Amino acid sequence: MANNDSPKAELASLRAEVDEIDQQIMLLLGVRFRCTDMIGELKRDLGMDLVDPQREEQQVERIRRLAQEAGVPPALGETILREVIDTVIDHHTRLRERPYS
Repeated sequence: MANNDSPKAELASLRAEVDEIDQQIMLLLGVRFRCTDMIGELKRDLGMDLVDPQREEQQVERIRRLAQEAGVPPALGETILREVIDTVIDHHTRLRERPYS
């Protein structure tokens, strides 16, 4: 029985670690979205376009490199970044359409 308890305890410990990492990812995304909200407000106030394709491409290249260095498939890093960017652009578009809401 003791042999079965040890792997189960290890599994529970690893799952708890994954849960903690997921929580930290969400907290960091929250911070990131607050920053991009401020960027969106500045762009709106300055009359700038929401989308900066050159910046996006630089970010994709950067995130792919960072993912690779972290042992994450670069395509996954890019997919996540593109989803975040698309969400930010959608949010900023909605804010511009109803700026006083």
